[in-house]
Amino acid sequence: MPSVVPTGAPRRRTGPRAAGLRRRVLGGALALAAGAGLAGCGGQAQEVRDALTYTGSVNRVQAGFERDLDELRRSADRAEVPADVERAVARLARSVDGVQGDLRRIRPPGAVTTLHRDLIAAFARWSPPLERFARALRARRSPIALRRARDAFVRDTATVERGLGVAAGRVNDRLRSLSD
Repeated sequence: MPSVVPTGAPRRRTGPRAAGLRRRVLGGALALAAGAGLAGCGGQAQEVRDALTYTGSVNRVQAGFERDLDELRRSADRAEVPADVERAVARLARSVDGVQGDLRRIRPPGAVTTLHRDLIAAFARWSPPLERFARALRARRSPIALRRARDAFVRDTATVERGLGVAAGRVNDRLRSLSD
């Protein structure tokens, strides 16, 4: 069955210039892959086709987001001043909004409709940490305060990532059950 497969732990970016942005923010939580079990599903042919279409759509969204994250990481690594990091955080926020919109446009198979909504909701939890970190950067506080804001951002987004992993795992489990 198609499945949600985390691609590994996110690489921590803790240097002052990286400002807590991570190379693999989503960590592949949305990566869906077609499993070998699909071929033999017999009478569930339409369900299987729907699942394959869904996995392909989510894979495209996830791949685009990973490309955005790589570029944002490079931008944060090159950042010379907090304003550079602030611009990278703003781009990440726009990317998160874009991914949410892309995911909303995907028509999931009936078996995972509610779980797909849960996945979008889990992804929406990115917004508050991004907003808090952006506010701290705009406030131009002391380097110590900025480090604290960055550390809080890293902690908060780790929590978001765990939530995404749980939501993705539930989609994965349900898609797998289609071949049972």
